[in-house]
Amino acid sequence: MKIRLFFLSVFLIIVFVEPILAWPDMPTPRLHVEGRFLKDTHGNTVNLHGFAQTYSPWFNERGQYWNNYDVEGCLTYNQGLIDDILDAGWKMNFLRLHMDPYWSNDPGCTPDGHELPNCFSETRFRKYLDEVFVPMAEYAISKGLYVVIRPPGVSPEVIGVEDDYNYDEYLMTVWDIVSSHPKILEMEEVMFELANEPVRIRLADGSVGNNTQAHFDVLKQIFQPVVDKIRENGFHNVLWIPGSAYQAQYKGYAVNPIEGENIGYAVHIYPGWFGSADGYEVFKQEWDANVKPVADFAPIMITEMDWAPEKYEDVSWGTGITGTAGGEGFGANFKRIMDETGNVSWLLFTSPHFLADFSAEEPADGETYTFLNDPEACPWPIYHWYQEYAQTDYPRPEFEYQSHSDNEDGTYTNPLIHADFPDPDVIRVDDVYYMVSTTMHIFPGATLLKSYDLVNWDYCNNPLEMIEAGDAYNLLNGEDRYARGQWASSLRYNDGTFYIMFNTLDEGAYLLTSSDPAGQWDLQKLSRSYYDPGLFFDEDGKTYVVHGINTIKITELDDNFEAIGEDRTVIERPESGLEGCHMYQINGFYYIYATYGGWPASQVAFRSTNLFGDYEEKLLLDDDNIHQGALVETQTGEWWTVLFYDKGPFGRFPNLQPVTWVNNWPEIGENGQGVTTYRKPDVGQSYPVTVLPTNDNFRNYQLGKQWGWNHNPDDSKWSLFDRPGFLRLETAGVTDGLLNARNTLTQRIFGYHSEATDSYGTIKLDASNMQEGDVAGLAVFQDPYAFIGVTVANGEKRIMTELDGVAQVGTEALAEEVVYLRAVANYGTGIAKFYYSTDNQTYQPMGDDLNMAFDLSVFTGNKFAIFNYATETIGGFVDVDWFTTEATFTEDLFYDNSFIGFTEEQLTLDQLYMDDQEIEMVLGATRTLRITALFRDGHTETVSSEVSIVNSNPEIADVVNGRVVAGKNGEANITATYEDKLGNQQSVSFTVVVSTFPLTNEGFNPSIWETGTFDESTGELITGQYGFGGWQYDNGLDLSGYKFLVVKLKKIPGGNASFRIFDESSYWSSPFSYDVQDETELVIDLNRMKKKVDGQLIPLDPSHIYIVGFWSLGGSPILIDEVFLSNSDQYDTSVQEVVFEELLPDDLVKVYAVTGRLLRSKVKRKNAVSGLVTGVYVIGNTEKGYGKVVVSDSY
Repeated sequence: MKIRLFFLSVFLIIVFVEPILAWPDMPTPRLHVEGRFLKDTHGNTVNLHGFAQTYSPWFNERGQYWNNYDVEGCLTYNQGLIDDILDAGWKMNFLRLHMDPYWSNDPGCTPDGHELPNCFSETRFRKYLDEVFVPMAEYAISKGLYVVIRPPGVSPEVIGVEDDYNYDEYLMTVWDIVSSHPKILEMEEVMFELANEPVRIRLADGSVGNNTQAHFDVLKQIFQPVVDKIRENGFHNVLWIPGSAYQAQYKGYAVNPIEGENIGYAVHIYPGWFGSADGYEVFKQEWDANVKPVADFAPIMITEMDWAPEKYEDVSWGTGITGTAGGEGFGANFKRIMDETGNVSWLLFTSPHFLADFSAEEPADGETYTFLNDPEACPWPIYHWYQEYAQTDYPRPEFEYQSHSDNEDGTYTNPLIHADFPDPDVIRVDDVYYMVSTTMHIFPGATLLKSYDLVNWDYCNNPLEMIEAGDAYNLLNGEDRYARGQWASSLRYNDGTFYIMFNTLDEGAYLLTSSDPAGQWDLQKLSRSYYDPGLFFDEDGKTYVVHGINTIKITELDDNFEAIGEDRTVIERPESGLEGCHMYQINGFYYIYATYGGWPASQVAFRSTNLFGDYEEKLLLDDDNIHQGALVETQTGEWWTVLFYDKGPFGRFPNLQPVTWVNNWPEIGENGQGVTTYRKPDVGQSYPVTVLPTNDNFRNYQLGKQWGWNHNPDDSKWSLFDRPGFLRLETAGVTDGLLNARNTLTQRIFGYHSEATDSYGTIKLDASNMQEGDVAGLAVFQDPYAFIGVTVANGEKRIMTELDGVAQVGTEALAEEVVYLRAVANYGTGIAKFYYSTDNQTYQPMGDDLNMAFDLSVFTGNKFAIFNYATETIGGFVDVDWFTTEATFTEDLFYDNSFIGFTEEQLTLDQLYMDDQEIEMVLGATRTLRITALFRDGHTETVSSEVSIVNSNPEIADVVNGRVVAGKNGEANITATYEDKLGNQQSVSFTVVVSTFPLTNEGFNPSIWETGTFDESTGELITGQYGFGGWQYDNGLDLSGYKFLVVKLKKIPGGNASFRIFDESSYWSSPFSYDVQDETELVIDLNRMKKKVDGQLIPLDPSHIYIVGFWSLGGSPILIDEVFLSNSDQYDTSVQEVVFEELLPDDLVKVYAVTGRLLRSKVKRKNAVSGLVTGVYVIGNTEKGYGKVVVSDSY
């Protein structure tokens, strides 16, 4: 059992005195990413707020208090600052910890630039990681702070897969060391920010930029291997990924995100960034353009941000004012945008010694403001904002009672799961393990678990909704299916499909199939019975099932899983109880893995080189009453087996044992005996502890996977919608007692490795609407059963208990309608006791103790069961607020107060639509897809990133995370399907047309620089003053396969128009430029384009074009007819005007007529037009380019 007690001394006092606050001693459970939010272990949304520290003398008040690598001085100073900051009243819950290169750089080495990595010493880094950084992290955690660690120094200005500093290798070294550090691996509170402020990215062709898809693809090439290494080392906490341009640009990650679990994105922001100097609207637009694409699917953390008026520039990184939200200023607009985004954690990057000196006392009237109390500087407003945030979105403590087998030291202790999961069959698909178990008469059933390490398991699904709908499965007319229903199952995966085959004693065999184990499963009834089936897909493509008890048979199956021919008997062991067979083919042998059931039990293997025998037998294990299970191979080639054993009243528990192969026989455990505590399986990396959930506050729209109904429920008689936040149980029929009561909701009772630890089950029950003769409460359910509940007799509600049909009723009527009912079961003693309370503080015992049993008449372990049944007439109901397995529990202690309820109408999809179902896009561009769901209650949600996609041509237009990526010219027909939380689906279809130079309002941007206009009906572009309009290619455009780009205009433009082409993503880079002058057709030779850089002409590369379009002085129309690419030889570009460099008088040139006819060759420029008639000529050479010259009488 994993028990956390650190919070109790504080919280058990607070919980009954005032609403929970995150301070003092705020709990810091492991956080994880769920969708676009940071969550705690209970699913509460968490947004952190904090500050930063860097451990160097320079940043610690210029070395006033420590220097010369004084470890103790550094620790004393910085730990003292943490204390002083918290003592000053700051409600902070995370620290950004900079592993400053002061410690890791070789002394005497001079970095090439600010904090660049050329002086990095791995030896020094390892030393001071132990002596400085880990102790500081431990200290911060002890004060209730999460810690976000950043690597030493800053990124070089230009990074790439190959760069001047091999920065990717540097990051790999740093994070490999940090993520494998044994102390850090134990810190649930630590997160990593992978780099600090990447600026520009070098592509494979040597070009440099920062905000095209190609640049983000390179960032992924840098960071993804680092992420993979960190995970391989066993660190699974949240990783924060930086963007480009000093961590201000992120949109490319929306198309090509960092892969894996627990990924967020770390952003920097200062006054003036994101257009923040121009007010809220521009600020928000720029945020939406650059960060929202990732904020739509992942959490965001702002790891640098501050502001202050200019007079405080010596103490603030950013210059700006607080201003007003929606108006001018930076700070208030920053907060508004972060709050509107809803999933942003952020910090104040002010030097911590200032924060330590903060006082919340307002300055006296007339007193001069300081940096700390000036409302236009960041400390004063943020201090008060943090006070508000401290009451929302903070993490809650973990549950104390958690049952698991992981010892958190690389070992586990059997039982694998301390609860009733019998008849396990286990498979591995890629890196995920799946285990199915028997649930018999509980529905939904055939519980399927999943794991990444064979030790820590999560619920995946309960794929069996029902078997049949007759009286026996519905608990009607005296019939039931106790101890029957779904028995031992076979779980297999073949060719993209998951299969679960199981047998029932009464109805025969069934097959469940699905392509998604967590999704919908289809149930097929087979034509016959297969006792304890073991489904087997042979290498030759044939399918078989091994089955039977005592006499083991193999049957071939057709494509519909019906028998082909006769059963073939392969093993006969009369009267032996041989059963539970599973079949494998390993190293040239067929193995039948089986058990001799009953008491005692043993596990055996049979093998043969022929499917149908003869089979040899070997006893494998006969201790601890072991029973049937499965063999499974890990990714690293280890073999393990999951069996189960009988463990009394709590049921039949899974057991994990190592397997070795000796002479092609499996050997289980060690020296013929099963292991109890043993090293965990080697699956290639380590994984954190996970705990199967038990607690439920019924705030979800569906029941948790830990719950199952006793027999088929009457779905019209229970609801999570009628009173959101409560489970409503209506009486579903008149009955004589609990065994025949419909809609009894059950879950397994979990034990703990300490047999002295009690297993609690408590409900908060609102009995206001019970009717005469109704009985509702909480049971420990098996044969015998017992319960504590409320009954209504003669109009009075009384507490009652019942033990195996014998009732005891309280002598006094309840004064309260809300009552707390508790059952406490103990695995060691096998005894359950019952209690009630009216205040959730003092619990009174009532009734006789239950001596729990495991009786074959029920055949499942004892379960907690919530029930409500009528003995006279139906119509009454109860509302269950929560169920808990904690000894001390209130909702406010473990859950936030954000739940406001929901209705079925709010969750039910009514219509799915798009405003534009024909989308025109520029080749290489990326745009946000806008798909809207209208729900039955009238509200709408944008669901673009939640739809599933069927795409006729994904190479033309792909959809990733709600964004469309235009990959090739052409047309793609796309259907998007959205499924609401209740399983209702609707689809919308749309077409994406991709072209290189679309003349549409969507595809053409008239305002790439300055505000222009474009009319798609006429092709008229009017740029702003000195403006530019045209096409932008987010992913770059490869024109190297074409000879010419042709521009046709409807008339000669004014405004000194030129046509420009950029091979860099910045508009301020040097372009190729073609002055239009009096032409209406421009033919550009793509292979002869040049641009001027630092006074030199260099070729412009047509393989990566980012911007194409028209520049003009503004105000004059440019009427565009068409723009296209061509490989036709009809275009003569030998004399096109391409002015690259001024011709000197003695330069040798050629002279052409505008028709392209050569007039003069190898003539000096000063003599080029001598004697020519008035007109326009083209003069130049291939080295410096060609230009038009007008010859007139005045020349």
